[in-house]
Amino acid sequence: MRHLIATSTSVILALAVITSSGTCQVKPDTMKTYYLDPITVTATNIEALRSKIPNAVSLITKTDLLLSGESSVLRIISEMVPGVFVTERGILGYGVSSGAAGGISIRGSGGSPNTEVLVLTDGRPQMMGLMGHPLPDTYLNSGIERVEIIRGPASLMHGTNAMGGVINIIREKPSTDGLSGSIGVSDGSFNTQKYEGELGYGSENSGISFDASRFETDGEREYSLFRENNGAVRGWTALSDHYTLKADGNVSSYKAYDPGTVYAPAVNNWYDIVRGSSGLSIDDRYAQIQGALKVFYNWGVHDIYDGFHSTDNNIGALLYQGFPVFPDNETTVGVDYKNYGGRANQGTLDYGDHFITETGAYVLTQQDVFNAANISAGVRLNHHSLYGDEVVPQFGVAFRIDNATTIKASAGKGFRSPTIRELYLFPAPTPTLKPERMWDYEASFLHSFLDNIASMEVTAFLNEGTNQIRLLGNYPNFTYSNSGAFTHRGIEFSGNLHPNVNLNIDITYSYLDPGEQTAANPKNKLYVGGRYSVAPVTFSLGAQWVSGLYGDDNHNEPLSEYALLNARVTGQITNKLSAYLSAENLLGRDYSIMYGYPLPGRTIFGGLSWAMR
Repeated sequence: MRHLIATSTSVILALAVITSSGTCQVKPDTMKTYYLDPITVTATNIEALRSKIPNAVSLITKTDLLLSGESSVLRIISEMVPGVFVTERGILGYGVSSGAAGGISIRGSGGSPNTEVLVLTDGRPQMMGLMGHPLPDTYLNSGIERVEIIRGPASLMHGTNAMGGVINIIREKPSTDGLSGSIGVSDGSFNTQKYEGELGYGSENSGISFDASRFETDGEREYSLFRENNGAVRGWTALSDHYTLKADGNVSSYKAYDPGTVYAPAVNNWYDIVRGSSGLSIDDRYAQIQGALKVFYNWGVHDIYDGFHSTDNNIGALLYQGFPVFPDNETTVGVDYKNYGGRANQGTLDYGDHFITETGAYVLTQQDVFNAANISAGVRLNHHSLYGDEVVPQFGVAFRIDNATTIKASAGKGFRSPTIRELYLFPAPTPTLKPERMWDYEASFLHSFLDNIASMEVTAFLNEGTNQIRLLGNYPNFTYSNSGAFTHRGIEFSGNLHPNVNLNIDITYSYLDPGEQTAANPKNKLYVGGRYSVAPVTFSLGAQWVSGLYGDDNHNEPLSEYALLNARVTGQITNKLSAYLSAENLLGRDYSIMYGYPLPGRTIFGGLSWAMR
């Protein structure tokens, strides 16, 4: 590690000296992406300008992903997106089961396990079939075009588990003409190593790529080791001028250890996980018509030190079509089918096979009025094989005051179905449970300044939930009940400043009052990040401040506020070879995101990558 970091440091310092010579050029458009009014797809399933969508939507660009140096998409989102928080317990890896990190909260909604936020890949739901939660260690920062985050209910378009919001990881379409490839290696604190490789081939009408990676660390505490291997393939081909066929598949295998809290350390608490997913889609696009048919299959095998073993899967199909009904209108009609579940046992205790089927149909219409306002309304009818129907309405308006200013307001319902764990497994199987429900009311103000050199968005929201599933009683006499209600309210701010092509600054802040649901829901979260690029070097600096954080609900297990400073320098050595050096928690602060799991102080990482161009 010392040799790698020393080499990287020397190279980057040398690059800084020769920057003005221009011997190595980085195209400005590869280091800066202009997203003043980006096109998004997650809130409507078809392309739409963010300013016309009443929902609060955040975007993580490809540039953000490339320059972050993070292996996990979730860590980038937690840092940069207001109102979103992801728990961490160590330097690398999230793990599963009790004591796991990777819990996602959006505006105070997340759940334990994490069942109130839905993660998608290319619009397809990703969740553990039995437990209903996302798989955080499988959402890697590789081969991704962008990430879209809906901050608030998105059940109209995406059904169950989207009660609190949606994270849609949109993969990059292999499109480079001819053969391309890259190899990267890095080393850092606590013997943390990352190895990544990609090989692709593309032409005008088709493309295919293969990705492989390995991440490992000894961890900052005893019994906190983490090892992960990943492989993925993506491909596409144009069937005609109007139809495109896409296919992808990936497999992840990882072993994680939970060291327990510092108050009750654990020995050899291991988790051995294999996850896989695959998808096939046919997209259609005409002048004013667009849509897709998507089918997917996700599966997993989980083995845990206490004898728990499970196999699960999630299979489904999504069909939607967008078209104009009237002039200046866009209407989307869709249907979807999902079947999820699996089998579990723990030693001689057999939980049996359990599967649930959910089907849905929805319509969303958006109407431009005098090119000044966009009015939208939609409704979904969702059917659950156990408890029946759920109606999900949504309404919104976006009013353009002028070319620089937009005001938006919306009201919508979200829901999440009880998981198979809650219905049939443990700790208290309760097949009579009903869905959790939440209404969201929000208003946003968007404005750009100085000929689009700067932009900002301010959102205020109120969430009111009912039918919350609560675990009551004491071990071993637990019971589940739809007995909870909650109110979340808050304010979110996003700002961007880019005075020239070389400098970009992002500022985000969120204030949250989560009521009694204080676990992993910080009251204040502030991020200030900037990057400065002068070919061939890019300097990145990010600062984060978090306060009002608790390890449990009802203001129990309070955690100290913390401020972190991270820095990264990336340099292009030749047209094919680059290097980086980064430091996280540069000031060496003591802090925890989960109660009893102190995170490491200052950590250093360095790496080299080679790309065939």
